Amino acid sequence: MHKFQLTVFLFWYMCLAVLNSSAQQQSATGPGNGNPIIPGYFADPTVRKFGDTYYIYATTDGNGGGHGPSQVWTSKDFVNWTMHDMNWPTSNYYWAPDVINGNDGKYYMYYCQPVDIYGASSTSPTGPWTPLLPDGKSMIPNYFIPGVITLDGQTFKDDDGKIYMFWGTWGIYPDHGCGVGLLNADMHTFAKTAKIPNTIAKDFFEAPFMFKRKGIYYFTYSSGLCEDSTYQVQYAISKTGPMGPFEFGKNSPVLSTNADGTIHGPGHESVVQVGDDFYMVYHRHNNPHSNGGYHRQVCADKIVFDAEGNIEKIVPTHLGVGLLGKSTINAPDEAYQKKVTASSFYNENYKPSFALDNNNGTLWKPADNSRKTAWITIDLGAIKTVQQVLTQFEYATWYYQYLVESSVDGKNWKPFADRTENKQHGSPMVDSGNAQARFIRLTITGTEYPGLYKAIWNVKVYGERVVTGNVDPVNKKEISTAVVSNEKEGLLVNLNADNFQAGEAVTQWVNKGALSGSFTANGKPPVIDIIAGKKALLFNGTQSLESTVAVPRSLAGNNSYTVSYEVYADLIKDENPVLSWTNGESDHRSATFGYGSNRTAGAVQHFGVSDFQYKTMPAAGKWHQVVVTFDGSFEKLFVDGELNNAENKMLFLQLADKFIIGAKTNRSAYFSGAISSLKIYNQPLADSVIKQWALHPAKSDISLYLDAAKLNYGPLQKWINNGGAGGAFQSANGRAAEVRDIKGKIAVSFNGKSPLMFNNDVAVNSEEGYSVALSVYQSASTQNGSMLRAQSLKEPFINAGEYLGTGKWHYVIKAVSGNVAKLYVDGALVATTSNTDKLTGKLLLGDGFNGAVSNLVVYKHSLSSAEIKQLSLGWKQNYHPPIAGSFAFKAAPTAVTPGMVEMEAPEYASVKSNLQYDFINETDNRKSSGWQANPHYISYGLKPDKNYSYSFKVKDNYGNVNSKTAALPVSTSSGLFNVVTDGFPVKKDFVVDGTTGTIWNGLISGGDKQEDKVFIGDNVLTLESKGSNWDGNLPYGPFLYRNVLGDFVAEVEVADVSGLKDKKVAGNSDMGLMVRKAKRPGTEGSENLIQNSIFPAWNCGNMLTNFKTGDRMQTNTQTGWNYNRYLQIQKSGDVFYIRSSNDGIHWTDLPGSPVVRPDLIGADLQIGLYHSTYGPHRSYVKFSNFKFISRK
Repeated sequence: MHKFQLTVFLFWYMCLAVLNSSAQQQSATGPGNGNPIIPGYFADPTVRKFGDTYYIYATTDGNGGGHGPSQVWTSKDFVNWTMHDMNWPTSNYYWAPDVINGNDGKYYMYYCQPVDIYGASSTSPTGPWTPLLPDGKSMIPNYFIPGVITLDGQTFKDDDGKIYMFWGTWGIYPDHGCGVGLLNADMHTFAKTAKIPNTIAKDFFEAPFMFKRKGIYYFTYSSGLCEDSTYQVQYAISKTGPMGPFEFGKNSPVLSTNADGTIHGPGHESVVQVGDDFYMVYHRHNNPHSNGGYHRQVCADKIVFDAEGNIEKIVPTHLGVGLLGKSTINAPDEAYQKKVTASSFYNENYKPSFALDNNNGTLWKPADNSRKTAWITIDLGAIKTVQQVLTQFEYATWYYQYLVESSVDGKNWKPFADRTENKQHGSPMVDSGNAQARFIRLTITGTEYPGLYKAIWNVKVYGERVVTGNVDPVNKKEISTAVVSNEKEGLLVNLNADNFQAGEAVTQWVNKGALSGSFTANGKPPVIDIIAGKKALLFNGTQSLESTVAVPRSLAGNNSYTVSYEVYADLIKDENPVLSWTNGESDHRSATFGYGSNRTAGAVQHFGVSDFQYKTMPAAGKWHQVVVTFDGSFEKLFVDGELNNAENKMLFLQLADKFIIGAKTNRSAYFSGAISSLKIYNQPLADSVIKQWALHPAKSDISLYLDAAKLNYGPLQKWINNGGAGGAFQSANGRAAEVRDIKGKIAVSFNGKSPLMFNNDVAVNSEEGYSVALSVYQSASTQNGSMLRAQSLKEPFINAGEYLGTGKWHYVIKAVSGNVAKLYVDGALVATTSNTDKLTGKLLLGDGFNGAVSNLVVYKHSLSSAEIKQLSLGWKQNYHPPIAGSFAFKAAPTAVTPGMVEMEAPEYASVKSNLQYDFINETDNRKSSGWQANPHYISYGLKPDKNYSYSFKVKDNYGNVNSKTAALPVSTSSGLFNVVTDGFPVKKDFVVDGTTGTIWNGLISGGDKQEDKVFIGDNVLTLESKGSNWDGNLPYGPFLYRNVLGDFVAEVEVADVSGLKDKKVAGNSDMGLMVRKAKRPGTEGSENLIQNSIFPAWNCGNMLTNFKTGDRMQTNTQTGWNYNRYLQIQKSGDVFYIRSSNDGIHWTDLPGSPVVRPDLIGADLQIGLYHSTYGPHRSYVKFSNFKFISRK
């Protein structure tokens, strides 16, 4: 008897072990898997059972950021689920919903947005819902409990009927944790609250959930990061009550990523009790894992307790828990694991057979996301009765348009259900009919969201009607993304700079792609230049082009594209936008393509984890072909034909009206560099095509290109060749030519004794022909000298002296074809000779020549007479003074401090050319500013109490230059200024003692003397705070300020910040100079301010913040700990210049400066020093040498 019992026991033990082993080893792609329990992307699930029905309330995931719509899943058996829309909320975010049945017979729903919790009530678990508070007010704002960041509200009803709420996120910070409160009868206020500290709920991050079993309260929560494999479930227990005291749970973590990673990042759990059993419902990442971890799926596994009530480690399964009630579908699925064919499939991870495996974790996905139809055909194996087809599309909350057909032979088809005009979403989509069929074909003709793959989790076929149909949507969000059938396909934009002439201002760039139209200059146009042999549009960091045609819908949402551009930059900026066609600035809604060094978004900015960077940054000072392709699943980055980076992602591009070249759509950043070509396709080009482009690049037709307008004034030892041959002309004998203005042009002047020699091969082929064109000025007749010749030959290749005369500029071209050379002067043919002097070997420029050259070009072909005519005519038309008539300062030189003089030249808006300005300090050895596009100039590093004088001159993009203006005097007399300084020499505690007896007028802070510290010691001012803000949210960090009216300059040195010594970031500390519109302290949300700060986090360095009534724009230098420690704000009318310096003498404007703020004219302003942490970390900043200067 005992032996028999033991044998039976061992038998069942072995069976259990086999089942348990099977659960662990079963493949994620196994047919019939019960996990995930619902099809689609849903996260943060709350499971409830009301009556005989199970409900799952969850974040709508996979749409870029949990953007809804609000929905709930219902089931009576825990296996067959149906999604229902709900009327509330309709907010941008729908995160972590929860519903509980109150003691008044109503149901209460709670959900969160970052970082607030909202509530509503209804007489039904599915709504309609009525908000508990008016005007969209949240019931739990952020830090409602100190040390608790508000998110993830979850309710618990105890046996005595009392209802509690738990909430919290990012509870890992010191002195942080989870909030808990006993709800009052109104279900939105609390009788009492408390914090469960992270010293007890170890590693608490978010997602608290409470349940009770046998007198023990189980406080479960998630730790780690929700986007990766570290996400897991831990718990604590209390035997006293829902508010503790708690002790950390044994066996934690109880749910974690499994060994093969197919159960990845499980967490944000809830628990349902069925009889004496408890089941944990949680989300995990999809398989294969999508980038960023925001395509999560809901799963369930059983919880096992030991004899003491501790939770055993849960073995997460792909099998799931199966039926938890009587099955609501008893008919067989005739399609299950039957033979299937499809129009295509993406790869082996998305096979057609996955649509017939009754596994919510496997997906059939066609090969592309184009607008062509995708179909799947099911062979039932025999002719059968078909009365219902249930389809679970990839996205339950977006509609699909499709056609279901039946056939007995696979050749002749009859419609079963025509949904080609469908506008209803849902899951499952239920189609009923009555057919005798062996084959069922489902053809997907369209999707609601643009670029969505026509993908399916499961298709189920029944011989009887097993469900009643879909619930009509209550909360339908109309999305204007309808497919436009007449949209162009293929190469939409095709731009090339080859047809422009050097120096030409590009007011219009004609598109030769399918969209037609053109790109027109927005403000001053970019200019054509020759760079390393390529013609290109040169952008100076202030210019952009805008398309005349609208951006097509085929580039919206998740649609595919290819973008190709040939790009060049001498210096690579952090943010360097080449092209944009979107206006979304959050959650993967942007498409800004660039050539920048930003570590997350230098290549493409989408906003979010989908941002794309160069893994290896292409070198500056070289041409590169950059190609970005996106096929709806993977974005790839190619540089010069080689794969540079690749990422899996989904996009939600929000279209702007027009394409923008050279800037972001909102013009917050501009491109600096050159673009020679740009192409846009609404298709993903194959990798092989891109590699072929790189193998067969367009050949440069320009071997030599010299432009004197790019040179600095003075002696010239080296003239860089910008043609394809590279190299440079250098002094041949040690004597320098000179760069100077000659008869209205910037030119290289030769005195007959200072020739330049080319240090490379000119790389022209005499047999194919070539041409030389130069802009030349002869000051004295050249008999034996030459403008250009080969060193090995005595005779000059070009010496047109006898045709030029003296004292005038001329345009000379020599075109060689075979043995015939033709010489043109100012477009007229003056000589035809037999060409015996080849342009080979070392070339000499200006040997024995008395005159000047402003431009020289060597073409690799013989110019035709038409080309010569066009070039000569263009030269004549473009040789004129940049500014006609007299010109003078717009704003005369004026001292703004005893060490700075400000001046401004007229901008000449009517002049189409791109003008540049050279400001000259006539007092200090004619010190020049160098050519700059900005007509505003400040001369730094001047001596106080001294008289100076300044002039300026102007050049255009053809190298024409005006004579300089008359010099105007200016004084830096100290008597002109009010200078207020604070070197912080006297110890003082501003929080305790106030500002009396100092230069300061007031102090704003959070008001907690234990948190904020503002004191002077050791000749520095220290500001210290914790959990402080200056983004409109309370509590504010310390701000020590002066009241000010009118214009001013304020400067300060940042002596030290937290983490500087070890180069270790202390949270999100932000500190520096701030100018702020005075307002009532403690008022939230309506700040108007400008900040010049140091923000070491995220490698920002020096940062500019422009905050205007809720709109907060920020730019930074991406210098991290290598920031400039001197900060300056200058106010001039409604213009604010935000600058930094490494020496406190010579200043540089931050990206985004100047800031124009007409709203601050005449306003009462505060200027001073501030600190904030934007998080729970405590940090400090130390200031020295504050200076405030204004004119008397």
